[in-house]
Amino acid sequence: MPNWCDTTYKCVGDPKEVRALHKVLKYIDGRKTTIVRNGFGKWWLGNLVTKLGGKWEDYRCRGEITGYSFDGDVLEITQMTAWCEQEGVRRIIQEKFPGIKVYYREEEPGCEVYYTNDTIGDYFPETYFLDSYDEQRYFETIEEVAESVSEIVGCTVEATIEAIQEALEKYVEQKERSGEEVFYSFHEFKVIDD
Repeated sequence: MPNWCDTTYKCVGDPKEVRALHKVLKYIDGRKTTIVRNGFGKWWLGNLVTKLGGKWEDYRCRGEITGYSFDGDVLEITQMTAWCEQEGVRRIIQEKFPGIKVYYREEEPGCEVYYTNDTIGDYFPETYFLDSYDEQRYFETIEEVAESVSEIVGCTVEATIEAIQEALEKYVEQKERSGEEVFYSFHEFKVIDD
């Protein structure tokens, strides 16, 4: 059983091509059955690869589309994938629609996979992620994280990754000693040029 990864694509570029990709998703959405028999159903990533003219066997398709939206000229596709972003799906989108650039962000807490290819931060400006039992929060700056964590732990926390992690660890240990069950996980997205 894999660790599941939340992957989000932001497809941008030639408006005509972005609309054409959106039309493909609407086609899949309107189907009552799957294009290719599989264990995920009609939203399996292999169905998108097949509809785009690829052979699903040639691409990593372990996962499914969980939603999509079209806002302005940006098409967002959310997915639940095995272990990490299934880069073959991104690549076939960009091959079929050369005027589209696919930016992605992947989050898999089990193996601490937190990556994005948005090197400028136009589509995924949040560099930091704080997870707890109650909520998930994204932050653009380390100072914003330090301010939020300071409120959680009840004292001023220095705006460094090490200080934030240390403050959260101490806070969780303190709460657990008093019988409370709390959880905090803090991560920095690694930016890769891909």
